[in-house]
Amino acid sequence: MRFKILGPLDITADDGSTVTVSRPLHRSALACLLLNAGQPRSVAQLIAEIWGDAPPLSPEVSLRSCVYGVRKLLPDAGRLRTHPSGYLIEVAPGELDLHDFLDLASQGRDALDQGDPRGAAAMLAEALRLWRDPPLADLPAGKMTDRLLDQHKEVRDALFDAQLALGRHRQVVAELRSAVAAEPLHEHAWAQLMIALYRCGARADALATFGRLRITLISTYGIEPGPELQDLHRRVLADDPDLMLRHEAADSPEATALGGTDAYGGGGGGAGAEAGVAGVAGSAAEPEPWQPVCQLPPSVADFTGRSAELTQLLDRLAGEGMTITVISGMPGIGKTALALHAAHLARQEFGDGQLFACLDDAGRPRDPHAVLSELLRGQGVPPGQIPDGRFEREAKYRSVLAGRRVLVLVDAATSAAQVRPLLPGTAESAVIVTSRARLTDLDGARLVELYGLLPADSVSLLSRICDRTLRGDELDAAKAIAATCGQLPLAVRIAGARLSGDPHLTFAALADQLHDERKLLDELTVGDQSVRVRLADAARVVSATARRLLLTLAAAGPRDFPGPLIDMLLEDPGAHQIAPALADAGLLRRVTGSTTDTPTYRLHPLVQAYASQLLTEAEPGLVGSAAGRLLACGWLELAGIRSSRPGQPEAGY
Repeated sequence: MRFKILGPLDITADDGSTVTVSRPLHRSALACLLLNAGQPRSVAQLIAEIWGDAPPLSPEVSLRSCVYGVRKLLPDAGRLRTHPSGYLIEVAPGELDLHDFLDLASQGRDALDQGDPRGAAAMLAEALRLWRDPPLADLPAGKMTDRLLDQHKEVRDALFDAQLALGRHRQVVAELRSAVAAEPLHEHAWAQLMIALYRCGARADALATFGRLRITLISTYGIEPGPELQDLHRRVLADDPDLMLRHEAADSPEATALGGTDAYGGGGGGAGAEAGVAGVAGSAAEPEPWQPVCQLPPSVADFTGRSAELTQLLDRLAGEGMTITVISGMPGIGKTALALHAAHLARQEFGDGQLFACLDDAGRPRDPHAVLSELLRGQGVPPGQIPDGRFEREAKYRSVLAGRRVLVLVDAATSAAQVRPLLPGTAESAVIVTSRARLTDLDGARLVELYGLLPADSVSLLSRICDRTLRGDELDAAKAIAATCGQLPLAVRIAGARLSGDPHLTFAALADQLHDERKLLDELTVGDQSVRVRLADAARVVSATARRLLLTLAAAGPRDFPGPLIDMLLEDPGAHQIAPALADAGLLRRVTGSTTDTPTYRLHPLVQAYASQLLTEAEPGLVGSAAGRLLACGWLELAGIRSSRPGQPEAGY
């Protein structure tokens, strides 16, 4: 007879007829016995393996009945014997595919240990060809197949080792990529992939592979890769000559035939594997010249907080396929700082380079096609080869990046249309965009929306900038400074810079200076950093109608503004439809949890201070007008429209 369990359970009699085992209970019992063919299984073991945590009321009786049913199905019932401790099934050599697999695997490993990778590859590949599917694929997954899956993984790893020793790194790249995708925590497969890529001439991608695993392990489990990978990473960085073979083996027909094993052993090297290398190194035969560039500005040395947002970003960057992430928020909220910090942490993930494009020129949006020209020159494209036409230039950019694993950081975008020409065309790369607007019309983008720092993080940032531990009255003053700054990172940084730059300025004195709202924005200026300038840049790009709404809300605030209240303040039933323009400029925040049909909005305390100053300088009449209309707020609340009463918005904006 022939028994097969490396796939669906299959039994063939000597005459070629198929033995049908239709009852699931009989199939489970027979599978348990065949997994341990020639060795007795106790009654307790069989009960646990067949029924798991839900045994029948009389498990021993049920087991005897089950074994009796299996005996009746087998042409040679004597194979299934009773043993003093339980039951066993006997098979002759060559009758069970599992035994054939284990014999070939043992011979292959012995050949590899004895320095015969060619013989090892032949036997290990033959062993894996016996696998038709996951073992016992037509039975519920359970512990009885876990050991087999581990053995399959060990044999597959040994085959990859043999193929790498034979110089078949080009054939196995695609399969190793599939292996690590299927088992992202199997570190030896990651090490094999790094070696294969390095020997293909894709050193940058080998380093990026290590970085991708490292980000996954740190963000998910808080651990670094193990010693094998750490040592290999150092050797790749050092271009250790021992990583390369002295003589690469020719890709003979035999090598190609033995080069491929899919997840369960079927053939498949050759062209598909070469394509996997081409996607990394440009071409398996003649890779295009490529010098990875890092155009990223330096990361902020004292970056503080944002742990949840940073984890979200790094998880996205470690994913498969091209990812687009938009970081949005008001001016000074720290969008660029977060993007740069994440990009630098993920540099090893993108070994073909990191590109940087700023789409703002002193408050004016830049033409993305002029930016494309800069990016192409930065990647070594001669000016004479950069097309003049818009579509041709975009196509050239996508062609240059095709097959590369590149991170593109697009800073200070004003619209999705400004970003689209800068997107790579293939899935290997990733894009981070910073924008005051949420860019919801940028297809495929995920949003990371930033608000104020946590109060504790604001105080920690002040402490780091001033390089001192804060205690007692100084700590209380630091908390007051952070609260007056509305937990806005730019404002907190400016306050910290003033404190660290003036040894005579105390925390308490600065807290008093910031307490006067009329002078607040004057105090939040140091060098070329100014909260007022950032807010003025944002206000400059909105319409006159939106600016008037901003001034009206400032006159009526601080409070939350539901849509009906906005309409009443401006005496216009459609006034609330202007609010999104202010939100996209970063001057107004949408508040979640509103019970009205229209969104509720809130002014940041520093936007409130900025708009209030404009109000007194430009349109002081609005103050009295808005204040008068606020007398109607009580009627709004009585009608069920929730609106916060005047008062300081909560910390953290």
